[in-house]
Formats: sequence, C-alpha cells, structure tokens
Amino acid sequence: MQGMAATLATEDDMRNVAAFYASKTAKPGFATNKATVALGEKIWRGGLADKKVPACSGCHGPSGAGIPSQYPRTAGQHAAYTEAQLLAFRSGARKNNAQMMGVVAGMTDADIKAVSDYIAGLR
Repeated sequence: MQGMAATLATEDDMRNVAAFYASKTAKPGFATNKATVALGEKIWRGGLADKKVPACSGCHGPSGAGIPSQYPRTAGQHAAYTEAQLLAFRSGARKNNAQMMGVVAGMTDADIKAVSDYIAGLR
C-alpha cells in the first residue's frame, strides 16, 4: 500500500480515496465445489496432523472473523483470491508472513483449493 499511498499528495486526496472505498459494499464469496467442502472443513477446523498443518480456525477463529491486528478476517473471501495468496506463501513469492509460509508448506494444491473454497462459504 505504501507505493500507492505515496502518490496521494494531500490530506484531501487521502480523505477522498477513503470516502470512495467506504461507500462500496463488499460482495462476499461463496463455496462452489461441493466435492471438496469436507476436506476444506477438515483443514479449517482440525488441520492436517500428518502434514503438520495446523487448523486455520486456531488463528483466524471458528467463523473466520480473525483477530484484529494479529490475524485477518478470511470469512467470505473469494476462493480464487485466497488460493492465490496461499500459493504465493507456499512458493515464497509472498514473504511477509513467515508463519503462513510455514503453514502452507505441507499443503498440496488440492488442500489449498479445498480450504480456499471452504473459507469463501464462511459467514
């Protein structure tokens, strides 16, 4: 965000951008793949012990609400976005959270896709 925010020259610019985004209503994502919901729920609630993958809900909360300033809200996030971020953590393309890099290190593409789709259906 710093790169984008740096182009805002005045306080009015910042307020105008903030007002624009504050006026928007988010459209939540939704689970689309019934075949993988059970695996996604398993990973979300209990992790994958054999792969040393902890439960997502342990940090992001049972409902995906997150813990402000520590763990982001994930509930309702679009599956394609979540999947892209998890893949970026696993590949090392996204390096801003060592904890998440470690969490997804043991996950397969199918695991990531399943939990991403499950997250989209959380409310």
